[in-house]
Amino acid sequence: LSESLLNRPSAANPEGTGFNSMAPIATGLSEQEAAERLAFFGRNALEEKKTNILLKFLGYFWGPMPIMIWIASIIELINESWPDLGVLLLLQLINGLVGFVEEKNAGNAIAALKASLTPRCTVKREGRWKNMDAGLLVPGDVINLKLGDIMPADCKLLEGAPLSVDQAALTGESLPVTLYPGDFGKMGATVKRGELEAHVTATGKNTFFGKAAAMVNSVENVSRFQKILFKISMCLLSLAVVIVTTIMIILLSEGVNLLRTLAICVVLMVSSIPIAMQVVSTSTMAVGARKLADMGVIVARLGAIEEMAGMNMLCSDKTGTLTQNKLKLYEPIVVADVTARELIFYAALAAKRMEEGQDAIDFCVTKDCQSEPEMAKRLEDFEELEFIPFDPTSKKTVATVKSLSTGKVFKTCKGMCNIVLDMCNPTQATRTRVVGAVQELADRGYRALGVAKTNDAGDWVFLGVLSLFDPPREDTKETIHKAVSMGIQVKMVTGDQTAIAKETCRSLGMGTEILDSGVFHSGEVEDRGASLHDIVKDAHGFAEVYPEHKFKIVKMLMDSGYTCGMTGDGVNDAPALKRAQIGIAVEGATDAARAAADIVLTDPGLKTIIDAIYRARKIFARVRNYCIYRISATLQLVFFFFFAVVGFKTAVQNNFPDSMREVAAAKTLFGESPEEAETVFTLPVMALVAITLLNDGLIISICKDKVVAAQKPQEWELKEIFAVACALGFCLIAENCSLLLIGLYAGPGATAGTHCGQEASWYGVPGEDTVPCTGFIADWLGDDKNGTITYRELKTLIYLSLSVSGFMTVLAARTRGAFFSRRMGYLLMSATIVAFIVTTTLALNVGNISNDLDMDNLRGKQVAFVWGFVICGFLIQDLIVKRAIYAAYDLYYNSAEEIKNGVDYMHAIVSNQIEEERLTMRRTSVTAGGGAAAVSGGVFADGGAGPVVSRPGSYERYSNLRGEKRSSSELLMEKKLLKLEEELALLREEVARKKDKKK
Repeated sequence: LSESLLNRPSAANPEGTGFNSMAPIATGLSEQEAAERLAFFGRNALEEKKTNILLKFLGYFWGPMPIMIWIASIIELINESWPDLGVLLLLQLINGLVGFVEEKNAGNAIAALKASLTPRCTVKREGRWKNMDAGLLVPGDVINLKLGDIMPADCKLLEGAPLSVDQAALTGESLPVTLYPGDFGKMGATVKRGELEAHVTATGKNTFFGKAAAMVNSVENVSRFQKILFKISMCLLSLAVVIVTTIMIILLSEGVNLLRTLAICVVLMVSSIPIAMQVVSTSTMAVGARKLADMGVIVARLGAIEEMAGMNMLCSDKTGTLTQNKLKLYEPIVVADVTARELIFYAALAAKRMEEGQDAIDFCVTKDCQSEPEMAKRLEDFEELEFIPFDPTSKKTVATVKSLSTGKVFKTCKGMCNIVLDMCNPTQATRTRVVGAVQELADRGYRALGVAKTNDAGDWVFLGVLSLFDPPREDTKETIHKAVSMGIQVKMVTGDQTAIAKETCRSLGMGTEILDSGVFHSGEVEDRGASLHDIVKDAHGFAEVYPEHKFKIVKMLMDSGYTCGMTGDGVNDAPALKRAQIGIAVEGATDAARAAADIVLTDPGLKTIIDAIYRARKIFARVRNYCIYRISATLQLVFFFFFAVVGFKTAVQNNFPDSMREVAAAKTLFGESPEEAETVFTLPVMALVAITLLNDGLIISICKDKVVAAQKPQEWELKEIFAVACALGFCLIAENCSLLLIGLYAGPGATAGTHCGQEASWYGVPGEDTVPCTGFIADWLGDDKNGTITYRELKTLIYLSLSVSGFMTVLAARTRGAFFSRRMGYLLMSATIVAFIVTTTLALNVGNISNDLDMDNLRGKQVAFVWGFVICGFLIQDLIVKRAIYAAYDLYYNSAEEIKNGVDYMHAIVSNQIEEERLTMRRTSVTAGGGAAAVSGGVFADGGAGPVVSRPGSYERYSNLRGEKRSSSELLMEKKLLKLEEELALLREEVARKKDKKK
C-alpha cells in the first residue's frame, strides 16, 4: 500500500500524518491506532451487493411476458370470467415460482467470496501476539504466517527463512512458489512450508482477492434466452395488434354490434399472445436441470442451459481442469551406471521426508519411489543425518544419509541441472548430452531436475535428469476432440507459464499458438499488425494471465460473436466465470468460483461438460420446437379470422338464412350485446378460450419429449424458426379456410327456393321442402333429411378443425424430417391423445353444455370428415412443405458454418504439426552440438526444478550456432508448412464465398 494512501486525511486522522506505512515490528500497532485505521479503511471484508429477497421474488412477475398476462387477467376480471382469470393467475404464479426457486442461488458470488476469507489470524498488537477475527486487520498490522495458514490479507514478508506458498487458486500456477523476505503475499494463498512474519499492505476490497470480487460484482448479464423470448413475443404481439385491429374495423363496418365486436377482438387478442411460452420454456429447462443434477451438473441459472446448447467457444483453465494439478515423473534420462528406478531412489534420498508439509517436488519423487514395496523398504533403511534445504543461492537440496544395514554414509543431491553438473565435473560428452536433454525438456515445458551422489572417494557423480510435469487428465484429450466434433472451439486460459501451457496444448491436440499477457499491451498489438480482438480470436490459448486478463479475453470473444463458456476452479477464475455467458465451476472449485458460475460440476474433468452440452442441446431442441409451434398457432388464429372476416363475408350471407345466423344475447366485457344475425363468420368467445387453454395447457408436456441432440452449437436462427413456423402456420390457415369454404357451400342458401335441402320454417314462408342435397359433401357433412349443414354446426366444425390441426402442428414442429422419423415422448404422446379426445368429445356434445354458445353437436360422420380433412392437410404440411423449407435453408446457410469449423480445426492441427517439427529439429540440432550455450544463462524455478521459460523458438537459432546453412530436412519442413498454409487459405476463401452467398 502506498505511503500516500496511508497518510490521506480522514475524520480519524484530520492532518493526514498519523498513519505510518508500517507498524514497528517489535510492538505492532497499538489498539488505538488500529481502531483509527479500521475506521478509515473499513473491515477486512469484501463489499457485497445486497438484494432484497422480496424485490427479487417480485421481479419474476414483471417483464414483457408477465405484463401481457397481467393485462389479459385484468380483461378477464372486468369481464367476470372467473375460470379464465384463475387459469391466467395460475400460469403467472407457476412461472414466477419456477424461475425464483431454480435461480435463487444465482448472483451469490460476493457472499461466497466473503465467506471464504480466513476467519481468524495471529496478529501483534502492543507488543503481544493475539488470535483475533481477520476482519479486524488493518494495513500496517504485523501478522504471523505458518504451515497451513491462509493469508488473511495482502502482505509484505519480513526477515526470515523463505515461505513455500500455494497460489494455484489465485494465479493458476501449478506449483507452490517460494516467497522471500520483501516479497508480497496475496490474500487467500496457503502456506505450505515455513514460518514468517509479515506486514499487512492491503485489506478487503483493496486486495488482489478484493479486486476479483469487484469484477464479479460489476457484471450484469442478461440471458440470451430472455432476449430471444422477448423478440418473439413482441413480434407476435405486434402482428396480433395489427390484424385484430383490422378485424375490429371490418366487423364494425359490417354492422356487427360494438359490444360483441369488442368482446371477440379482446379474446382473439388474448388467444394470440403467447401467454404460456414463458411457463413452458421455464418448465422445460427446469426438468432438464433436474436431469443434469443426476449427472453431476448443478444448474444455478436456468438460462445457462439454453446458452450452453449454443456454446461454440470454451475457455478452459489448465491447472486442475485440463490437468490433474499433481506433478508426475516422466521417463528419467540416465547418465551414470544406474537404472531409472535407482535414479529416482537417490532423488528420494535427497528429499526431506516429512509426514506433512513436503513441497510438491519432494512429495512427487518420494511417492513415486514408495509406490514399489521394495523401494519403499529400501528407503526406510536409510537414516537422514543432515539435510540442507533448497535456497535461492545454492539452487539444490543436499542430504547426508546412512545405511542402517551396512553403516555406509554418503551424500545425495537434486537441483538445478547446471549447478549439479558443475559439482560433478563431468566429461564434455556427458555435459553436452545433459544440456541437450534439459533444453528439450525446457522447450516442452517440463521441469528438469539433476540428481547426483558421492562415491566411495567422496567425489560427486552425476547420475541423470528427472523430468516433472503436471499431466493432463486421462479423459481430457478425448473430451476436447469430442468438443471440437460438436463445433466447440477450446482455448486454454491459465496463469501458468507459457512453455508449460504450450506443451499441455500440444499433448492435447489443441494447437500451440499460446500468447502471454504481454499481448494486452498496446505496443505488442501494434507489432503484430492486427486488432486485439482478432489476435485473441485466432490464438489457441493464453498463459501467464491474471484475473483481469481472463475477464478481458472472455469479453472480447463474446464481442466477436461467440457464445462463450469458461471453466475454472479458483478465485482467479471467478470474474471470468461471471463475465462468460456460461460460467462452469469444475469439481473441487473454491466457493468463489462456484458462486460466480452458472454451472457447477461435481465430477472431475471436462467429460461431464460434454455430457451436459449434449443434454442442453436436447433441452434447447424442445424449447425451439415449442416456439415454432406457438408462432404457427398464433398465425393460424389471427390470420384465419382475418381471412374469414375479409374473404368469406359474402359466402356467409349467401349460404345461410338470417334465422340460422342469429347469435344469442350475451354479457360482454363492455355490456350486454343484443341478439342479432351475424354478417361475418366468427367463433364464440368460449370456443377461442377452449382452444387456447387446452392446447397451451397440454403442450407443457413437450418438456419430456424425445429429441435428438444436434451435432453443432444451437443458435436462435430466427430466420429459420420464423420461416418454418410461417410455412406451418399458413398451411393451417389454408387448410382451415378451405374447410370453412366447404362448410359454407354446404349451407341451405340465404333465400327460400335457391338451394336444395331447404325447410320452409327456416325462412318463415309457407311451402314444401325441396329435394334433399346429394353428393360427397352432403353425405358426410349434411343431415340425413336435407343434406345440408346448419350455421351452428359449421362453427363447431371449424372449432374442431382449428383445435386438432393446431395440436397436430406440434408433431410437425418437433422434427426436421417426417413426423414419424422419431418417436414421441410418452408424456407428450399421452397429452396429444388427451387433447384429441377432449376436443372431439366437446365437438360431439357442445350443444348439450349450453344453448347460449351458438354451437350445435356434430354427428359422427361430420367428426370423421373433419379428422380426415385435417390429417390430409397435416401430411402435406409435414411431408412436403416443412421438409422443403428446411432443405432450402440448409442449402444456403449451414455449409459456410461447417467450413468455418473445419478451418479452425485444421488450424489447430497445423499448429501442432509445426510444433512437432520444430521440436524434432531442436533435438537434432542440439545433438549436433549447439546446445552448450543454450543453458548457461537460465534462471531456474524455485525448488531446483529447472527453467520453464521458453527460449527463442525457431530452428534457425541452432543453424546459426553451428554456422551452417539450413539442412534438407529444415527445407522440407518449410515446404510442409507452406503447403498447410495454402490449404488453410483455400478453406478461408471458401468460407468468405459462402458468407457472401449467405448475405
